[in-house]
Amino acid sequence: MTDLDDDTWAEIKPIFQSAFPCEAVVALFQDGSWREIENINAQPWQAFTISMADSALLALQEPTLFLHSHPNGQAWPSDMDTEQQLGTGWNWGIVPVTGNVAGDVFNVGYPGIWGPDAPIKALEGRDFLWGIRDCWTLAWDYYRVSGRELPPIPRVREPGGHHTEPRKVDPFRYWPPKLGFVRVDRADRREGDMAVLHWSSPIPNHVAIYLGEGRYLHQPEKSLSHIWQVPHEEKWIERMAAEFWRLPNDD
Repeated sequence: MTDLDDDTWAEIKPIFQSAFPCEAVVALFQDGSWREIENINAQPWQAFTISMADSALLALQEPTLFLHSHPNGQAWPSDMDTEQQLGTGWNWGIVPVTGNVAGDVFNVGYPGIWGPDAPIKALEGRDFLWGIRDCWTLAWDYYRVSGRELPPIPRVREPGGHHTEPRKVDPFRYWPPKLGFVRVDRADRREGDMAVLHWSSPIPNHVAIYLGEGRYLHQPEKSLSHIWQVPHEEKWIERMAAEFWRLPNDD
């Protein structure tokens, strides 16, 4: 599955509009067919649940794309969405729907898609969408393009001490060693290392790929992904409390 084609999108888009203010669910299949899946959640305006019968159907005929809407207009996946996507192994997409309390729909947005078969966008020029096009996914795609596949991980949008699980308290420190990265001294950094940064935060909250000679590939939240030539790099490394991590097969 690559991007959702225009004809299919035109067919299924009204489903998400008519379901508002509830979440709608649509599964698309390899043969080009699709199926609306009933949302049986007791609070369908907040979440979706599918029946055992529909779960069995999707186990027999796995979708190439599994879509659900966010009627609050949120275009990015929730933490739970990222965990459920990993559990299914399917490609997922979020359809943001905006409207008012009277039930009027103002916009049904094209879905952001992520998953094992989602196309790799150009590394530079991406707009930010948390969980789909952010600093983690840019770093992962950098390694994929260079032939090094990293396993996907569940995400947490608001890390910190209010969580009980270590991966949610400090994910930017938790995951690199779990994924096989080895920390290296900043004086030994080299092209392809991942920099873990404190970006205006008391805990690490950003990653970038070091490209050598003071250049870093990164995805800021408020601008397009780009290669940043960092002025006064050593001072910047100190200010960001940067940690450098390397994949062992880079040695």
